[in-house]
Amino acid sequence: MFGILVVAYLFLGGAGAGAIVLACLVDLAWVREPFGMRARPSFDEARPSERIVAFGLLVGLAAVALGALCLMFDLGRPDRLDALLTSAVPSLIVVGAYAVALLVACAAFLTAVRFAYVPAVPRAAVVVVEVAAAVSGSVVMLYTGLLLQSAVGVALWRTPLVPVLFALSSLSCGIAVLLACARFAGPLDACAARLARRFARADLAIVALEAACAALFAGLALASDHPARAASAESLVAGAHAALWWVGFAGCGLVAPFALEAASARMRPDLARATLAVAAVLVLVGGFCLRASVVDAGGHRALELEETSDAFALRLE
Repeated sequence: MFGILVVAYLFLGGAGAGAIVLACLVDLAWVREPFGMRARPSFDEARPSERIVAFGLLVGLAAVALGALCLMFDLGRPDRLDALLTSAVPSLIVVGAYAVALLVACAAFLTAVRFAYVPAVPRAAVVVVEVAAAVSGSVVMLYTGLLLQSAVGVALWRTPLVPVLFALSSLSCGIAVLLACARFAGPLDACAARLARRFARADLAIVALEAACAALFAGLALASDHPARAASAESLVAGAHAALWWVGFAGCGLVAPFALEAASARMRPDLARATLAVAAVLVLVGGFCLRASVVDAGGHRALELEETSDAFALRLE
């Protein structure tokens, strides 16, 4: 049903949106990077924490834009995307398209004012755009899961646990992007080091919630009376897609990062920084494997089971 380009869009859109949302929230609540005539004359003089935010926005923008390109190529015709943006009929797809477009525009502005010194832009304008980016990015994080949940004829995806699971994964991937950016932001001062430790602690909680949500999603699907949903879940946890689910998602995306992030709290700063960078890479691998396994397990279900069960449900109604 959905190919690799759609999986790439779901991953890149979710991870990029998560990185942009978190970068904006961190700047609004913690960093408060100066702008306007009183700001420093160039990005070279930015503090390490400001560099983390700037690089996070840049990487997030690149990921969302690349994800949008993957979706365009999957549609096959660019005019279809134009039709979505100009449609007068409200729908989930139209809302998602506008959210992605707004997020790209906001992130492009926020990236430009950081990497190209623009003294005419006041801090108040940056705050307004950061709030808009955080809101539109949150919509995109939810939308990537809602897109699957709204798909007709795929029982495995028809549960609110899918958008919740994808949103949690997007947040975790967003933290991973910022932790990776911290690795390349130059020497960290005390403020940036504290920020990295807070990212790691926050990700420990998110990974735990993600694991609980994934277990509930798989368990309810396996116990479902809907034969197609149960068959898809069986394929996910013990069939053709089990390697992606257990090794890629559970192992690389949950267990290993949790252990590394927990252990980093007891390491010396330089070793902790390298450890968190490794954990960030594993989180991103797990985020992709989550989407690939869930999409493939639902998309390659037994069609006759779906049709039989749906017809039976219609007769009961």
